[in-house]
Amino acid sequence: MKISTLGPKGTFSHETSLLFDADEILFKRSIWEVFDSVEKGESEGGVVPVENSLVGGVSQTLDSLIEFNVKVMKEYLLPIRHNLACWGELEDIEVLYSHNLTLSQCEKFVRLYLPKVEIHETSSNAISAIELSNKNDKIYAALVSKFAADVYNLRILKKDVQDEKLNFTRFFVVGNKDVLPTGKDRTSILVSPSLNKPGVLYSIVKLFYDAGIDLTKIESRPSKKKMGKYVFFIDFKGHVKEKKVSQTLKELSSIFAVKVLGSYPRAY
Repeated sequence: MKISTLGPKGTFSHETSLLFDADEILFKRSIWEVFDSVEKGESEGGVVPVENSLVGGVSQTLDSLIEFNVKVMKEYLLPIRHNLACWGELEDIEVLYSHNLTLSQCEKFVRLYLPKVEIHETSSNAISAIELSNKNDKIYAALVSKFAADVYNLRILKKDVQDEKLNFTRFFVVGNKDVLPTGKDRTSILVSPSLNKPGVLYSIVKLFYDAGIDLTKIESRPSKKKMGKYVFFIDFKGHVKEKKVSQTLKELSSIFAVKVLGSYPRAY
């Protein structure tokens, strides 16, 4: 089984991909390329981040779910812990490599212990690790995961430097197959209202309330087609093969454009 994921080696996506018994992991330059790889059949599954407990939805993944015809097959929750890796001590550090989201999640630590360092933003935590691995000077440091530090043989000086200890990223596994019910499932859908008028969101939510279906997430995204026009990403407990779910989706589809992104086992 081939799995596509966001590269290079050492990303949180790579770490999540190792939860599978994959024969081969294909590293892609972007989330868009992961989706493209799955849709074209280059890989049987793709691992992508969809939501972080501190910063919310991952826009590239949400946009790709709109664009590509793939199915969400699984979800995983990965604890996110950041560490300070360097070759010297705190007082030696002059340059810090960090992904912008990682930096925002470690702001208090950086402000308190590294207030004067020069920040070099990178495109991923793995790139931060690579940058540090290419330097042999105690003035350089990076904010990285333990996994990335192990991959690139980095020395961790300070562990768990994130501001909030309860930090998780939710990952989707996307593929081209429907998943059978397990009894503990979640369904993700995309709802596209044709008109933006008062009560649109209420009319959507009411259908689920009347059916006794537990909504677990609602997030709006610009449709990119017209200013002020939005689409809604909705997660709820249940599987499309359950009678009350299928009936609710049928009613919803009679009013709005609905795309079922997939039903899959719940991770929480």
